Amino acid sequence: MSLCSLSNYVWLFGSDEFFESFRNNMLWLIVVPTASTFLGLIIASMTDRIWWGNIAKSLIFMPMAISFIGASVIWKFIYDFRSGGDAQIGLLNAVVVFFGGEPQNWITIPFWNNFFLMVILVWIQTGFAMVILSAALRGIPDETIEAAVLDGANGVQIFFKIMVPQIWGTIAVVCDSPLLFWF
Repeated sequence: MSLCSLSNYVWLFGSDEFFESFRNNMLWLIVVPTASTFLGLIIASMTDRIWWGNIAKSLIFMPMAISFIGASVIWKFIYDFRSGGDAQIGLLNAVVVFFGGEPQNWITIPFWNNFFLMVILVWIQTGFAMVILSAALRGIPDETIEAAVLDGANGVQIFFKIMVPQIWGTIAVVCDSPLLFWF
């Protein structure tokens, strides 16, 4: 390797923009899959126990069926900002103004704008995670749950010590699937 080609690496690792880009990518790779999988698991376990669970699952899966363009239009109306005392049509700013706060241009706030954009992808991906994890939860044998109940386990213990370990492989795949989406 010549000295000239090493100068590119010296320039790269001396660049603040590189580390900012690296940090942003790591945030997206960690926050979005983790949040989508966590919310999908919680929603899947909650909707399996209610009589209208299939309706709730359909509504939560719906964002997965729309395009990214459709999602961006929907979230534009949530994050929209009007300056100069104009009426706020963005849902988030309307709520802030209703409670006496000042409207914000949410997408331009440094560092936090990343998280506001991540919310959109989490909203889209949670339905996918919920459907897969719901199927995995239904695959847990009833005898295992009944045995835990007979042994005196409460709902939280059953969930974290019986159910989650039995579907851990599915959780790992679902958590990894948004990463595959990016690559």
